[in-house]
This record gives sequence, structure tokens and C-alpha cells, in this order.
Amino acid sequence: MLKRYFIGALVFILLFLSIVGVRVFYLQRSHFFTAEKHFGESNWKLAIREYDMSMHFYIPWSPYIQRSAERLWQIGEMFEKEGRFDWANIAYSSIRSSFYTSRSLYTPGKNWVDRCDDKIADLNVKILVGEGSIKPEETDSERKKFLYVMKVDRAPAPLWSILVELGFLGWIGSVLFIIFKGFDNNGVIKKRTAFYGILSFLLTFTVWVIALLRA
Repeated sequence: MLKRYFIGALVFILLFLSIVGVRVFYLQRSHFFTAEKHFGESNWKLAIREYDMSMHFYIPWSPYIQRSAERLWQIGEMFEKEGRFDWANIAYSSIRSSFYTSRSLYTPGKNWVDRCDDKIADLNVKILVGEGSIKPEETDSERKKFLYVMKVDRAPAPLWSILVELGFLGWIGSVLFIIFKGFDNNGVIKKRTAFYGILSFLLTFTVWVIALLRA
């Protein structure tokens, strides 16, 4: 009986993930082609927004992620050559923030992020110099400050992240165990079985909460 429930749950999870994956890919593709339309019309504001949205619907190895990043980089370089540093900064920041938004146990697009860090630091310094906020001789030190802030690793801790998942699955499983195994055919609670189920629930729930705080 338990094996049948397990197989059913596994099939449901796989089906659910497949549906979600197809939906995410569809939205990613849709935003990309909308961005291409705006790009062709030189509507840079909407193009940046749609490429950014496409990258937020992240799926590993999707071609639209790479193509969106390339387009945003192209737009950033165009604005940079025109001296419109604020708009160039927006384009580069869109690439960087999109990959960071999609991070889990690892950070996707690390090469893109590193390239954007250098560009954003340079642009921020140029903007400050242009505004008169810093002197030209202070550019190197200011650039190092910007890079230091951006290079600080704020990624979730892999071990604690794994424990978050295990703890969550554990306490959900414990509840299901109590429901399906904690009572006999007459609806009378099985004290020993229920005790182990409740103990498992408390332990895994505690692990889940602690891991959420530490991840």
C-alpha cells in the first residue's frame, strides 16, 4: 500500500514539474520574441524590460537565456558608446540581476556576472566623475569599492539549502505517514506508530526551520 502511494506521489511530482517547466519555457520564449520586436523598433526601454523578463524565467541550457544576455550586452555597449552611461548601466545590471535572481545551489551565468561587475563599476565611476562627485584621480579607489561590494558572495549555503529541502519533505512525509498509517481500520489511533510519526514531524520541522534561518 505504501509503495503504491509513493509511486503515485512520484508520478504526480514529475507531472507537476513537467507542466511547470513547459509553462516557464513558453513564457521565456514569449518575452524574448516580444523583446526582439521592440529591439527591431529601437524601443530600447521596452526591449530591456522584455529581455530581462525572459531571463527571469530561467531554465538551464535554454538558448533564450544566452540570446537575451547577448542582446542586453549589445544594448549596453550601444548606450556606452553614446555616452549614455545611466542607460548602459541599466542594461548591464539587467543581465547581472537576472542571473542572481535565478541562483539556487549555484549561480548561473557566472561569466556574464563577472563581466557585468566590471562594466557596472566602470560606469558608476564615470557617472560620479561626470557629476563632479569624485575627482579623476579617485577613480581607481572608487572602482575597487564598487567591485568589492558587488563581489561579496551572498549565495545561499549549499548544505543548509539541501537541509531545507530535506526538512520540508521530511515533515510533509511525517504528516502523510500519520494520516495513512497512524490509524487502524476502525479509525482508532495506533499509539506507537503515531508516536514515531509525531517525533519524526517535530525533528524534521525543527531541521527545516533552522536550515531556513541559516541557508
